[in-house]
Amino acid sequence: MQDSLEPDHLPKYERIGEAQFIIVRAYDELCSPHAASAQALTRKVAIFLGPDYLITVHRKDQAFLARLREEYAAHPPGDGVPVKARLFADIVNTAVNTFDTPLDAAEKELERFERTLFHQRDLVPVLHEILTARRRVGLVKRMLAHTINAFVKIPTPSDSSSTLLQDIRENLDAMFTWADELLEELDTLLSLQLGLASHRTNQTMRMLTVISAFFLPLTFIVGVYGMNFKHMPELEATWGYPAALLLCLAVAMGIGAWFRRQGWLKQ
Repeated sequence: MQDSLEPDHLPKYERIGEAQFIIVRAYDELCSPHAASAQALTRKVAIFLGPDYLITVHRKDQAFLARLREEYAAHPPGDGVPVKARLFADIVNTAVNTFDTPLDAAEKELERFERTLFHQRDLVPVLHEILTARRRVGLVKRMLAHTINAFVKIPTPSDSSSTLLQDIRENLDAMFTWADELLEELDTLLSLQLGLASHRTNQTMRMLTVISAFFLPLTFIVGVYGMNFKHMPELEATWGYPAALLLCLAVAMGIGAWFRRQGWLKQ
């Protein structure tokens, strides 16, 4: 009872005699788009499952449970499988399927990030969005991993409901694989963004270095001619000033030609 009332409890499974206790967490459709914790992103449903009863405990009515009640009211199951087993499987599968919403949103964000990968100049907002998406997907993956570990402990029944339990496990595995792939792709994209930021910094530093290399010998020449020694012959010659300018121009052109041959002026 304590576990069922604790709002922050992660998915788990326990068995006491013939009674089974399962906690699952579902995506909260009303959560903030910036929710970045398990408690803010998901809501807990505790399930007590016995030989002739199924009881759910949750603090607030949840949209996926309301839809499930309406579906059962409109179309009661009649496929020969015990109603309790069918209802349990539907509750768990529907809870797991709620994570389709944040994962689908993360996949669309990933596609948007990839389209603008080489066009974004200000990377700080983009990196913040990627990290937020990565954290949300990581939380979903964590919830699914705990749920998988809980359902591994549930013994497989020998009646027709064993197929339902297998369906739950397959659904969990598929959703977990999707979350894992998205998380890996977001990690790759984050590395690419950081690599691009480093590359742009290197490009800027290279350009500044090239500009400095142009002006270094010119500064030396100007410094020599700016010392104004009395016996510097160019000071008295009418061609001294133009000759100094031509020397600076020739040095700059020589440096430029050498840099071009080395390929240092290419973007």
